Amino acid sequence: MKKISFLIVGVILILMGCGNKGAEAIDSTDAEFIAIVQLEQDLHIYNETASEPININDLELLSNDTVFSSSSKAWEVSFNYKDKDGLTNKTVATNAVAQYSVDPSGEITATTHSFE
Repeated sequence: MKKISFLIVGVILILMGCGNKGAEAIDSTDAEFIAIVQLEQDLHIYNETASEPININDLELLSNDTVFSSSSKAWEVSFNYKDKDGLTNKTVATNAVAQYSVDPSGEITATTHSFE
């Protein structure tokens, strides 16, 4: 009986270690990378018809503002304009010029941008 108990406990521990790796949640760095890729695509589409195209180098990731929102269950990743010193220019935009919500599986669930 003792051997069977150890065998059952061993099997349970092995099965617990064989979880679905695809279900692991992404971290803030992964969410920021996903948002950067999407920002580049959004800027490309915007710049095709814009009278004044935006250079991606004029925007910066506000990594200090990347937070996991408990209400939306997603990472909120924000971008803003830079000033000539490379710091966020608070006089140009008081809110993020682009914001992306990235869920724990890595999917973008919401996009907000105001490039104009």
